[in-house]
Amino acid sequence: MPDDTPKTGKAWPFVMNWTGRISAVIGLGASIVGGVTWLVTHHHHKVEHQAQIAQAQSASTQGQYPAALQIYGDMLKSDPLDPDALNGQLTTAQLWVEKFSAPDRDAAAPALDQLMAILTAGLTRTRGSQNASVQAHLGWAHWLNQRIAEREFGPAAEQNLRAALAADPHNVYGNAMLGNWSLQNGGSVPDAVQLFNTAIGTGQARPFVRELQLAGLTGREAPGARAAAFSAANQMRIGGEPIDPDTRRRLATFCCDPTLNDHTQLVESLTSVPASDAWSTCLWLDGSPSDADAAQSQALHHAFIQANLAEIAGQKQPALAQYRQLQQQLARQPGSLLDSVNAAIARLSAAH
Repeated sequence: MPDDTPKTGKAWPFVMNWTGRISAVIGLGASIVGGVTWLVTHHHHKVEHQAQIAQAQSASTQGQYPAALQIYGDMLKSDPLDPDALNGQLTTAQLWVEKFSAPDRDAAAPALDQLMAILTAGLTRTRGSQNASVQAHLGWAHWLNQRIAEREFGPAAEQNLRAALAADPHNVYGNAMLGNWSLQNGGSVPDAVQLFNTAIGTGQARPFVRELQLAGLTGREAPGARAAAFSAANQMRIGGEPIDPDTRRRLATFCCDPTLNDHTQLVESLTSVPASDAWSTCLWLDGSPSDADAAQSQALHHAFIQANLAEIAGQKQPALAQYRQLQQQLARQPGSLLDSVNAAIARLSAAH
């Protein structure tokens, strides 16, 4: 006889089984939707992150360092450990230190505070040569804080610069910055020259090294400074290195202007390189005259340089003849050049 009893016991497990399957499907769907949402959000975040980095790099490339640091700072508020933002911020801070300028000390102070904070933090997460570079830039920031902001008078700048070389004796920034700092603070010219030679030898950051080298040497009235500056100019000419007009004029004035340099100073410059190079470098530094009067004055200066080169080479009679010709040309143009010509004639006549 058939059993008409309801099959509740069998139906219930069946229903639960299907309910579980449906729940699993729903859960899977939710997981998929959640995963897709995460991927979309992550993609948007990545695109936004890349756009911010590109914007900051563009600002830095254009010399808009405060704007670049602001972008990196905003990124680090969201993620203090963002490696791209940290590295970009540190690189920008170093670039700004290299090109730093301010209209007055009040404007310089907050900017230098910001830069020194970033560089100090960078010391804790860098190693080796990179750490030495950060250390050198921190020292330079302290020097700027002393010279421009006029807020610092201790040994921090020198300590940081020497610490950079202790970490990496060949670090380009440590050598160049310490060389310039030394020249500005009455240090040994030969020691500074050695520092710059080491920096140049790295082949890195050449324009910046030359900027510090030439500014330091032409700002120093001491034996050896003109020889080092003229030798550097000669290397730049031979190597086809760029030189801005102001630096070119400053070098020409410092090294081989017969109206401003006495005989000893001129000889120091001209004997720092081979005679043929000395003549070529003088011409390179002089550039093209702006008008007819400038061309005439330049021709007289060049004739005086040639006479000096002949004298230096021991060709006393040809040199004396050149000086006397110049004396005739300058007879109606009294001034420092004629005084130098007369002194040269007297010098060679006495020696003869």
